[in-house]
Amino acid sequence: MIFKALVSACVALVILEIIFHRHASFPWESWPGFYALWGFVSLFAIVVVGKRLGRGLKRDEDYYDE
Repeated sequence: MIFKALVSACVALVILEIIFHRHASFPWESWPGFYALWGFVSLFAIVVVGKRLGRGLKRDEDYYDE
């Protein structure tokens, strides 16, 4: 139920972005759905970088026993 509401809100916002003119500073900001795509890519990058950092910063289980 909540997932369907979020997906429909995202679709509605992309449709509204196509209908209404936005004053963009850069040419790629005027692409339809740019901010939705940018948000998805940046969140994906944060998750991937976080997983790699977690593997690199992880301590052994007996770290405090030494």
